[in-house]
Amino acid sequence: MAEPRPPLVVVIGSVNVDHVVESDAFPSPGETVLGRTAHVTLGGKGANQAVAAASAGVRTAMVARVGADAAATTARAGLAARNVDVHGVIPVPGAETGTAWITVAAGDNTIIVVSGANHRWPPQRDPTGGAGADADVVLAQLEIPLDVVERAAAACKGRFLLNAAPAAELPDRLISRCHVLIVNEHEQAVVSGQPDTERSTDPAAVRKAHAALRARGAKAVVTTLGGAGAIITDTDGATTAIPAIPATVRDTTGAGDAFVGVFAARLAAGDSLLHAAQLGTAAGSLAVRAAGAQQYCADLDTLRAMVATVTPDKKD
Repeated sequence: MAEPRPPLVVVIGSVNVDHVVESDAFPSPGETVLGRTAHVTLGGKGANQAVAAASAGVRTAMVARVGADAAATTARAGLAARNVDVHGVIPVPGAETGTAWITVAAGDNTIIVVSGANHRWPPQRDPTGGAGADADVVLAQLEIPLDVVERAAAACKGRFLLNAAPAAELPDRLISRCHVLIVNEHEQAVVSGQPDTERSTDPAAVRKAHAALRARGAKAVVTTLGGAGAIITDTDGATTAIPAIPATVRDTTGAGDAFVGVFAARLAAGDSLLHAAQLGTAAGSLAVRAAGAQQYCADLDTLRAMVATVTPDKKD
């Protein structure tokens, strides 16, 4: 009798090289401030989420476009070292690998992204090259062209998860393909068409936005709220608030990606929506404690032990 096939997450998205500066304060326009440290690391929402998914105990494959440059070799090697399959990370002749320029100060960050090869995809029917048909979960973000995301969703035979980041208005045909749509409070306001950002973290406002998105076809919706935890609405329409796990914040870069990657991995492994989100919250809590988008590291047992310290709040 054949052995059961282990779960697989295919992440289609961006791969960047991150240039990170830590400072005591953000500069105002025209101002120069002194930084404390500077370093270069791997990033891109797609790559960050793939690393997080692999850390959560499932097979993970990355589908991406990088440049024909030394940075691409570094990026592929870095992903492979973190147990991410990189056969789908394809160099594009004449392009440069994407870069992100990140300033970290006062427990927050600002980011400028230069997309490079992340926006150089061929106009083929299935951008996953068939990998999406074999995956338990296909996970995408919006740092690659929207039409590539839509084609990946169409090719997915398992669950399609979309992290709508950076924020963008989305067509109903894409939202209706989402088994789970994942947003933060800013993305929620843009995607749901309810831009009351001052109230976007209020549970009632989140439930209203989730209802609007489910009415457009999303089967479930998750809103991450940073230090306020997360709120999920499942496929039955029940909404649950998940408290944050307290942490001393050093760098919020990549915390949302840690949540999303672990969440996708645990759904692929058969966990419930609620438990997967709880584990994702634990991953986000760990991520803010270290500098860099991919620097945190925790095994599944550690995440489960953290989750055991908090209890979700069922809203309706």
